[in-house]
Amino acid sequence: MAIFHWKIQRISAILLVPITIYVVFYLLKIGNLSYVNVTNDISSFPGIILISFMALVLFIHSSLGIETILEDYIHDVKTQSLLVSLSKFIHVILFLITLISLIIIKGN
Repeated sequence: MAIFHWKIQRISAILLVPITIYVVFYLLKIGNLSYVNVTNDISSFPGIILISFMALVLFIHSSLGIETILEDYIHDVKTQSLLVSLSKFIHVILFLITLISLIIIKGN
């Protein structure tokens, strides 16, 4: 299981590099765009796919990283298990909030 965890952590990190570069450049030019242009970009099919994919990869990467930290530094098994479960729950909720936000933006 540890090798699978390690591989997913590395793959997600590699996937985040080009997405992050794209988002940084997008945010640098966002000042020149109107509110309507930004909401149209976000609510377009490519925008929804990109944001959903980025959120999924980011939350997976974050969840695995936090799980590793908790396993390394929390030695009580019950506390460790509780915190890992709580972290995973929070990451799922954040991903769902992202998807719901996209649906709300698409609806406007």
